Amino acid sequence: MIRVARLFTRRPVVNRASIFHLYFRAMSRSLKISVLGRFQAQWDDGEAVDISSRKALALLTYLAVERGPRPREVLANLLWGGTGEDRARHNLRQALSKIRHCCDSLIVAAGDDLTLGSRCDSDVARFEELAGSDDPDELRECLDLYRGELLEGLNPREPEFVDWLMLARARLRDTACRVADRLGHALMEAGQVDGAINAFRELLAVDAAHEPAHSALMSLYVKAGRRSDALRQFQACGEALHRELGVEPSVRTREVYDGLCEEKQGVAAEDPRPASDSAVIQASSPPAIAVLPFENLSSSEQAYFADGMAEDLITALSCFHSLVVIARGSSYAFRNSDLTDQAIAAELGAQYLVRGSVQREGKRVRINVQLLDAEAGLQVWGHRYDREMEDVFVLQDEITSTLVSTLAGRVEAARLARARKAPPERLDAHDLLLRGKDHHHRFTPEDCKKCIDLFERAIEQDPDYAVAYAWLGCGLGQAMVFGLDDIPTLVDRCQSAVEKGLSLDENDSECHRVLAQVNLERGNLKRSLQHQERALFLNPNDDRIVNAMGEVLVFAGRPEEAEQWVRKSMRLNPYHPVRYRTHLVRALFHQGRFEESLEALDHIDKPRRDDLTYRIAALWRSGEPGAAEKTSLQLRDEFPEFDPVRFVEELPFRNEEDRQALLQPVESALAKTTHRA
Repeated sequence: MIRVARLFTRRPVVNRASIFHLYFRAMSRSLKISVLGRFQAQWDDGEAVDISSRKALALLTYLAVERGPRPREVLANLLWGGTGEDRARHNLRQALSKIRHCCDSLIVAAGDDLTLGSRCDSDVARFEELAGSDDPDELRECLDLYRGELLEGLNPREPEFVDWLMLARARLRDTACRVADRLGHALMEAGQVDGAINAFRELLAVDAAHEPAHSALMSLYVKAGRRSDALRQFQACGEALHRELGVEPSVRTREVYDGLCEEKQGVAAEDPRPASDSAVIQASSPPAIAVLPFENLSSSEQAYFADGMAEDLITALSCFHSLVVIARGSSYAFRNSDLTDQAIAAELGAQYLVRGSVQREGKRVRINVQLLDAEAGLQVWGHRYDREMEDVFVLQDEITSTLVSTLAGRVEAARLARARKAPPERLDAHDLLLRGKDHHHRFTPEDCKKCIDLFERAIEQDPDYAVAYAWLGCGLGQAMVFGLDDIPTLVDRCQSAVEKGLSLDENDSECHRVLAQVNLERGNLKRSLQHQERALFLNPNDDRIVNAMGEVLVFAGRPEEAEQWVRKSMRLNPYHPVRYRTHLVRALFHQGRFEESLEALDHIDKPRRDDLTYRIAALWRSGEPGAAEKTSLQLRDEFPEFDPVRFVEELPFRNEEDRQALLQPVESALAKTTHRA
């Protein structure tokens, strides 16, 4: 009894007020996680949260970037895809346990979905929110949040997560560049020279070869009386452009430099190019195009929008290696000029001119654009855009991305029309390339043979013509489809051609696009995505590159993202090839949207083997076995040697479930028709 009494008296006295205080403190605190740069997590009172597990960090980062609920299956496959479903689920539970040990409310479960807790704030969410602002202070805050690349220092090994991380890093890096550029120009207009200098410096820290930022810095240094810094900036610009892109500074940038050299006594104008870099005259001659200043038909306050449209077009068109784009400084010298189009073109050395006008009426804006063949004195193409002017920058980006691919395609079409009329002996390497592309697009075995011959002739004329090697790779890839030679031989020839092109120009987007396709054919999805992402970075407005990203992502098991890319490519090119629709069919099917997949198939007039196969699968899974069997008969009739197992096995799916989702219904439908026969 005494022993019991002693035990009772030793019990600690519970202070209910303290308990409630701790409880409400825990419930009121919010957690801040930083994934831009090296991972950090801390409570709003400064207390750090230590999460050392690499997989836990990857999981948190993915949920922070993607936002919203994500199924456990997706997360398990993302980080443990090669271990089997049961093991992957087990590993996910272990990672969640480690995270909850550090902070119970960090990740919240809702059924089979996981999401970040409501009291968890991430820097990337705030970064993307602020990126759409027009307020310089908010843009400054946004840029301050970009402390480095997403999850810097983490070197994941999981293929699925590596692919996702690569694309996410590129997207956020591009956003940071655009924010820095907008902030720099906003501060320039406000007369805040030092702030603008810092913004453009930050842009160059992310993208050292961003020539407009170099040019802006040179102008700002001049305004601040720092001419020596301006001269050094030009030297840095020349070195970065040569190192990263293999090109020289534009005419406009050089004009600023020459002016500085004239003003600065005792300083000789030096060429920023390395001594070994000499001008090379190539046999190929891509057409030259000049974008003239857009005419502002509204109030003077709208002049910035008209100039911004033209400047964005110049920048975007410069990404197409099939064009020579006249620098802004040269084309803008003809603002309000009385000269004829032919005379302006002659002065600039351009075959094609782009003219435009901008008129705002209330909340609506009308933009007229014309593409002119100055030599022939003809309008090649024209279009009018009527839009609601809600967000100026969004509108500008939308119209630019739509315009640029169209303009590049129209110039090529006009040049091809000339090349068709010229005698074969008078064709240069570029003309041969255009003729080859024309045959390539017709997609027949005979045209395939002709395009390969023309691409090889273009290379004979100009052995340093990088893009010709890329298109030779395209022709050889098409030869695989038609079975013109054994597949391994064609793949090797294709890879050899494209790698040669990259050795000549490592920044040729076409070479990277084709090499992405080669690696896709080899089943190397990781390498395919790397080249595809590089191609997209080099030329984000080329509809073929945008579409190819969708194709790769379907096979990578990311059909939702794939659909977005494919639809964007179809907007960029309303007269897109049939294969764009095929890729849309695949993206919809592998999301389980079978009815929509069938609707997309209805727009394909002459379905090929791939289209018929997906139609069978979509009909079967939509509960229409009779229609699926009917399509099976058509497939058997047109392709008597068709083997569904071999066909599906050759498709480079990363996930076996995607492969089986297609194979099983096709096998079932074909088995029914075989049994009847």
